[in-house]
Amino acid sequence: MALLTKIQVLEILNDWNYWQKGPEAFDEYLDRPKYQDKIKLFRDSGEIIVLSGIRRSGKSTLLKLEIKALSEIVDRKCLLYVNFEDLRLYNCDNEDILSLIFATYRENINPEGEVYLFLDEVQNVSGWEKWVYTLHELNQAKIYVTGSSSKMLSSDIATALSGRHLSIEVYPLTFAEYISFKGLNCGNLLDYTSKKIQINRLFNEYLEFGGFPKIATLRAELKHEDLISYFNTILVKDIAGRYNFDYNKLENLTYYLLSSDTKQNSINSISKALGYNYATVESYVNALKEAYMLFSIRNYDYSLKKQLKSDNKYYSVDTGFVNAVSFRFSENMGRLYENVVFNELKRRGYEIFFLNQNNSECDFIIKERNEITGAYQVCYDLNNNNLQREVGGVVMACKNFGLDKGYIITESRSELMSFDGIDIEVMAITQFLLF
Repeated sequence: MALLTKIQVLEILNDWNYWQKGPEAFDEYLDRPKYQDKIKLFRDSGEIIVLSGIRRSGKSTLLKLEIKALSEIVDRKCLLYVNFEDLRLYNCDNEDILSLIFATYRENINPEGEVYLFLDEVQNVSGWEKWVYTLHELNQAKIYVTGSSSKMLSSDIATALSGRHLSIEVYPLTFAEYISFKGLNCGNLLDYTSKKIQINRLFNEYLEFGGFPKIATLRAELKHEDLISYFNTILVKDIAGRYNFDYNKLENLTYYLLSSDTKQNSINSISKALGYNYATVESYVNALKEAYMLFSIRNYDYSLKKQLKSDNKYYSVDTGFVNAVSFRFSENMGRLYENVVFNELKRRGYEIFFLNQNNSECDFIIKERNEITGAYQVCYDLNNNNLQREVGGVVMACKNFGLDKGYIITESRSELMSFDGIDIEVMAITQFLLF
């Protein structure tokens, strides 16, 4: 490792921090109140705050919004932000750089005051966990860290930080956040009914280009190129480079999974389809999940052993990726709808499964506190040809778990039904996403 001089470190810190900048420096950052409120709540705990999520989901912006909030109550020199994506820090990859940065800051910016320390993409620094834990235990700083890996939430990190941290997973925008970014407010059903034209137009954008915050603010002709850039950067930097994977195989596997997302697959079936060995596919799929590119769910079974042996269904973190690299937007709206509903349920904090039983399937069942509490079917166009199948899947799931009511989510149809003693609410996907 080539360690920097203190002068070089000070130059880097001055570029990124807000010590000499006016309030207008924060104007570019759009609020995400649910995350900001949670961060504020965690701030009062005094524990280390860990934000993890896919690259470009908004973690850095949330740190800067927290810096903005703190700048109104403490001296800005108490706020130290370090971005480990800065190329000048690229070869500084162990905890020595953390010690050098903190010492330089203390000597030149804030010798004695309290410190709020923000370490962005800190997973690039080996040994950061013990360094952060020590600083926290010595009460030398209040610490925030971010990383683009689910390992930030792993048991290894929890052990290293000795239970001294609180975690937040950060995702691309929900549809409710997306319309807010676009300047449209929809706080109740009256708003919803009166603004349906604008809501539907924005939903079509959201479905096609996804919810990455920066993508939401770009002109349409720039969105696709940026999505491809995000996609390639995640594969190269967060997966292939980190684990020394074969990039071509990783890219082919990712394309395959995004092109067949929402369908049942197993590691064995993927291995046969691509001609890769089982171990390679398993490690690549796990890495894609670790980088938050993909999520998977299993067929629910009361037997955990049977559940773990079942096929998976895979979902992309963002439909923008699906459209950018797999199929044309108009080819399979049903799959896109299912992916959007999955992401919404995930962001609401549910544990999610599908249920395939006796030739009948329900797309999603949700679990809260060890209890199944909901059954959801997703059908782009509910009509006489598929009504029996779609309703049958929901009824089957509800009867399995003693639920009185299930849901079918469609493009625009909205009504209440009752079949075989089970109430079914059919609702437009935009209503589901907003309320």
